[in-house]
Amino acid sequence: MTTHTQFIDTTDGSRLALHSWVPADSPRAVLVICHGMIEYARRYEYTARFFVEQGFAVFAHDQRGHGETAGSLENAGFIAERGGFERAVLDLREVIERAKQEFPGKKTALMGHSFGSFVAQGYIERFGGEIDACVLSGTAGPRRAFMAAAVALTRVVAAFKGKRHRSMFLRALTFGSYNDRISNAASFFDWLSRDPQVISRHDADPWCTFVPTTAFSLDLVGGLLSIHAARAMRAIPRALPVLIFGGDADPVGGYGKTVSALAERYKANGMADVTLTLYSGGRHEMLNEINKVQVHQDLLQWLGARGL
Repeated sequence: MTTHTQFIDTTDGSRLALHSWVPADSPRAVLVICHGMIEYARRYEYTARFFVEQGFAVFAHDQRGHGETAGSLENAGFIAERGGFERAVLDLREVIERAKQEFPGKKTALMGHSFGSFVAQGYIERFGGEIDACVLSGTAGPRRAFMAAAVALTRVVAAFKGKRHRSMFLRALTFGSYNDRISNAASFFDWLSRDPQVISRHDADPWCTFVPTTAFSLDLVGGLLSIHAARAMRAIPRALPVLIFGGDADPVGGYGKTVSALAERYKANGMADVTLTLYSGGRHEMLNEINKVQVHQDLLQWLGARGL
């Protein structure tokens, strides 16, 4: 296996850190991973190495405002002054195009987690015909009335505090209730995983605990509002296989409620191959959960059954 980090230039003149894990032999397929908010691509090292062992070439970029793309914590949690969610979708497209250029003719799967899954939803609504399968991890489905209210509130905070402001109020609004169903939570982030070692490493990492900017909060809630518009979801190619997986104790997906609604909406739109898998007791990061070995095997089986 070869691991490599390169910086690629985007169409708007910015640079993205792109990490790759490539098997020694010609890969069977390509997997592109899009990470979530307040984390970075190298947190998926276990997943990348697992899939390389199965013959995949794996690519994952640090999204803007994250990891090596941000460069310093001063830039953490900021995508753009405006249109940041759109830019994140376009960045993902450029990463996928680069991965396909490196391995032409190979089937390509996209996996997005959490905020990365929202970016992936935006991607398949516009460019879904350019990949062969999509996996949404720790995702959420439509809550349009709630998101419209969140957009309005976040705009007020941005107007008074500025887009670079790091709002503890918005942080609490986003994550403050996520431990409500966890008895004796020891960390603000216990809702991520039942594995205490995962939480310990996470909490010790400043790239996983920074407070995002108001601009990012606007990108997040505005992006959710846009991707869950009925017209946008109907634009996904009906033949594109989509796997939605998560834990039924994940507050991001409404404890299974909104992710189930998303799967049903996709099916109602005529999509022929939509799979929903909810793991009992699982929290937000199923790839870092206590049953992660089974989760990875299930993911591999699903991809293999679709020719990847």
